[in-house]
Amino acid sequence: MKAIKHILLIDDDTINNMINTKVLKLSKMVQQVSAVTSAREAISLLKELINTDANNFPDIIFLDINMPDMDGWELLKNFTLFPEKVLQQCRIVLLTSSIDLFDIKKAKQYTIVNDYVAKTLSLEKLRLLTDESHERFSLSQMAIHAI
Repeated sequence: MKAIKHILLIDDDTINNMINTKVLKLSKMVQQVSAVTSAREAISLLKELINTDANNFPDIIFLDINMPDMDGWELLKNFTLFPEKVLQQCRIVLLTSSIDLFDIKKAKQYTIVNDYVAKTLSLEKLRLLTDESHERFSLSQMAIHAI
């Protein structure tokens, strides 16, 4: 596993952000962890990074889909506003409490989404997601088989 420069957590639940930040820091794989509690805050942060420090655009974004005001699905649609070159260097993983097969199927329609993972993040999930052999939606497939 190679070191990850920057991970962004997007979840309206501050407790989940706190727990996931601790897991990421414990992994000793991540140099920087940022956390925001709304999709609009995420858009502002990402735009700022593109304009001032594009090299620090997140390598991985963990995105909750069930949030008030603007949900994760709406945020995914807004990612088309960002330069393709920047997005190609970033993996988006839906980190959600939903185990609805419809949501997983919907997530697969977004080519920018790399995987769909049930909350909360664990060292094992992080290891699998960052492994060079990780295939798109392989963790969601494991979860489906476990149901």
